[in-house]
Amino acid sequence: MKKLAMLVLMVCALSSCMKTVPAGYRGIKVYMLGTKRGVETKQVGVGAYFIGANQRIYKFPVFQQNYVWKDEQSTGGPDNSISFQSKEGLDVQADFGISYSLVPDSVPVIFQKYRRGIDEITNIFLRNMVRDALNTTASKMPIESIYGVHKKNLLDDVDSVVSIQTEKYGIIIDRIYTIGEFRLPKIIEEAINSKLEANQRAQQTQNEVKAVEAEANKKIAQAKGDAESLVITAKANAEAAMIQAQATADANRIIADAQAEANQKLAASVTKALIQYRTVDKWDGKVPQISGQNTPFIDLKSINQ
Repeated sequence: MKKLAMLVLMVCALSSCMKTVPAGYRGIKVYMLGTKRGVETKQVGVGAYFIGANQRIYKFPVFQQNYVWKDEQSTGGPDNSISFQSKEGLDVQADFGISYSLVPDSVPVIFQKYRRGIDEITNIFLRNMVRDALNTTASKMPIESIYGVHKKNLLDDVDSVVSIQTEKYGIIIDRIYTIGEFRLPKIIEEAINSKLEANQRAQQTQNEVKAVEAEANKKIAQAKGDAESLVITAKANAEAAMIQAQATADANRIIADAQAEANQKLAASVTKALIQYRTVDKWDGKVPQISGQNTPFIDLKSINQ
């Protein structure tokens, strides 16, 4: 029985000295005591390892990580949210999240730099980098820009600053983001909201004025078009009337010329002999009973000739 108990104790002792690096992780074996005190230059891959009393293995995930820093006081937890200041020195508080991944071959470099596990690196070093970048960037921005349309610009700048600091050690930042809205002092938030509402009303009024102006310009353009159309129509009618009058005058002139020419030819064709012939042709052979100065006289000689 004693041997069995001893065997069990030995197995338990050995099992407690075995550490496993699961799939998706890289390990770093650290010597706590002795001549090898420090970090081994070669990282440990997936598998089970015997760890002595003066050794420790730190496990680092090489798949994407996502951490959130938020105020959990309402659920009995800590306040891990981040505070920063605007250009005016106003305090702004918000919950932030970060997504990042580790370059597998850079795990030894990461540990040599921070000498901590992944949770401590995230919640101490990365969180401080995000907070410092927020303060540096936001200190150049007015509170209305931070709270309003330039919120995305702030986050983009913070993302860029933190990425430059961590990339050289093998930590690749995917994105830094906010969870919910920025929290401001109540009086400041109410003032900003009031100003935003006033600006929105002013913009709406300006849009309505532009709409009225556009409608007025449309009517003016239509009236101008109608007036120009009337002028063009009047000019066309006047020109048509002038052409008609000219055509009528030309026609009358042609008719008059033709009539004059006919009369001239007719006059040229009437001779004294023709007149005498026409008179005799109409005469009944009777001599007028009363004669006078105006009594027609027929020249029979000229007729006989």
